[in-house]
Amino acid sequence: MTRVRFVPGDREVDLDRLSASDYAAITALRGTVRRGDRVLLCVDQPDHDEMFVREVGGRYFASHFAGGGHGAHEIRPEPDEHKRQREYWQRAGDDAEFRSDSSLRTSAGNLLDIAIHGPTRTGVAVSRPRVTAAAARRSTGRSHRAGWLSLWFTAADRDPRWLHRVPSVGCNHIAWDDLPPRGSAVATGLRKVGVARCTVHDFPVCPEGNRNHCGKEHPTLVPWPGVTLDHVAYLVPSGRAVPLVTVKDRIFLVPPEGLGFYESVTGRPARYLPEKVSHSALRCVECDTALHWIRPGRVRCERCFPIMRLATSPYPL
Repeated sequence: MTRVRFVPGDREVDLDRLSASDYAAITALRGTVRRGDRVLLCVDQPDHDEMFVREVGGRYFASHFAGGGHGAHEIRPEPDEHKRQREYWQRAGDDAEFRSDSSLRTSAGNLLDIAIHGPTRTGVAVSRPRVTAAAARRSTGRSHRAGWLSLWFTAADRDPRWLHRVPSVGCNHIAWDDLPPRGSAVATGLRKVGVARCTVHDFPVCPEGNRNHCGKEHPTLVPWPGVTLDHVAYLVPSGRAVPLVTVKDRIFLVPPEGLGFYESVTGRPARYLPEKVSHSALRCVECDTALHWIRPGRVRCERCFPIMRLATSPYPL
C-alpha cells in the first residue's frame, strides 16, 4: 500500500492498485516532473514528499528526489483478481441490506476499498499481501479515528504479516477469474470462544506463562465453522462479530457473547481498540515481532536486518 496525493486531481491514490485511467495519467508523468512542481506527493513521507516517475525495463516507479524519502514505489494497475474480490464484498454488503460503496475516502484521508454502512461502519481492505503489520495498524488507527472499523481481507495462499494483527479474515482457495457465485467464498480465521483446563492435553504451555501447567481454566479459540464472506459482510457491520484481542495481542473476530465470556475467564479487557495495541515503535516494521534490543532508529528485528553480523553497528551503542 503506497499512498500518494495526485495533485492535478487533488486525490489520494494507492500506487499498488491503480485504475486504468489513473495508471495512464501517472505513468504519463515520466520525464515531465521536476523538483518544486509538487505534482505527485508521498503521503507517508510529509517532510520529503515530492516524487517523480521513472521507467526501468518497462516497469514504472515513483521515486523521491535525491536527499529525501524512503526508496522507490512501483506503479501498478489494479489486478483483475482484486477487482473481482471488491465486487464480491460489495455485492455481499448489498445483499446484507447495507449500503456499500467502493473506494470511499474517510474524514481521516484514507481510502476504503469497500465501505459497508451498517450499525458498525466497516471498511474492507481487500488483498494487500505486501503491507507490513505496522502499516496495517497505522491505517486501521486512521480509520478508527474517522469512525470506521477496518476489516482486512486476504485470499493469498500465504498468510500476510498483518493477519490477526488487525481485524482480519481470509477465505478458502477459489478462482477469481470471474465473480464467484454467492456463498462460494468460505471465511477463515473467525473463532468461537470455549474453555479448557490447563493440562498438557489442551495447551502446549500454560497461557499465563507458568513454568508448569497450572490446572486452571483458560479460554480457547476454536474455528467458527460454516461462515462465508457473505455472512461476514452482515455479521461485522451488524455487530454480530466483533474483534477480540488475546493476551498475546492476536486479534480474532468472535461472537459478542464470546468476547464477554473471554473477559470473564481471563479477568482482563479484550475488546479491540486500535490505540491500545498499536505499539509498532517496539515491533519490527517487517515481520511485527517484538524488538528486544532497542537502539535509536532501530525499526527491524535481527532476523529481518541482522546487524550483529555487520562489521560495525549502524546504531549508536
